[in-house]
Amino acid sequence: MIKNCVCLQKWQKLALQVIINISVLSLPGCAIAKPPGTGWQMTFHDEFNGTTLNTHKWNTCYWWATTGCKLNGDMEIQWYQTDDVITRKGKLRLRAQRRSMNGYNYTAGMVSSHDKYSFKYGYIEMRAKMPKGSGLWPAFWLIPQRRNVWPPELDVMEYLGHDPQGVYMTIHYKTANGKANSGTYWNGPDFSADYHTFAMQWEPDRIVWYIDGVERKRYEVAANIPAEPLYIVANLAVGSAWKNMPPDRTTFPKYYLIDYIRVWQRKSGR
Repeated sequence: MIKNCVCLQKWQKLALQVIINISVLSLPGCAIAKPPGTGWQMTFHDEFNGTTLNTHKWNTCYWWATTGCKLNGDMEIQWYQTDDVITRKGKLRLRAQRRSMNGYNYTAGMVSSHDKYSFKYGYIEMRAKMPKGSGLWPAFWLIPQRRNVWPPELDVMEYLGHDPQGVYMTIHYKTANGKANSGTYWNGPDFSADYHTFAMQWEPDRIVWYIDGVERKRYEVAANIPAEPLYIVANLAVGSAWKNMPPDRTTFPKYYLIDYIRVWQRKSGR
């Protein structure tokens, strides 16, 4: 009986994976992404095909809060709210709007996989369309599963709404003298006009950033590369960020549209 149950469970798991692969491949323009080279397996993905957010994979605040939150120290002026996280028509819609709440004049949406999924080394990719407008600051990034630890931080993508053709890719790390970072600004197409892919290959000895499948940045100082599990954050902040471009009256509401988020890791476990 036990043997039969085990066989049934294995068959059910295989059948479920086949169904997932077929459903993903059947989406228009949404074939399963693969990192460069061979020897990878998908360990996490969300295609956002349901009518509600999958709370087995995502939180809608940082780990220290549940009903509302913000990240202090980043010049953010929004209050993150669950109702600004919307799953509709196969897209995750993170909304920013002008709304007074908890002493803030704006609310916005975010998702975080803390305590639900983290990984050490791999290839992570998002397909998304950016919002356009002064004061908007969408990002896609990784931070430690360990609490109250920063850096490290890996920014797969940061974007400022007043500059729709620019993307920032950055690693934050500790040094003997404190904290440092290595960032690159890449000027490309209007990222608010259509969907684009933003990816990062994280290895023990290098990190490589890709936009639309083309390498845009490489970092190879192994001593500064994170060697611990990191979790995923995608958020739409509101504020002046580091360019001192605050929101204007014409900006809101706006949406950060995410088609999918996927993670692959090497089958060897590295």
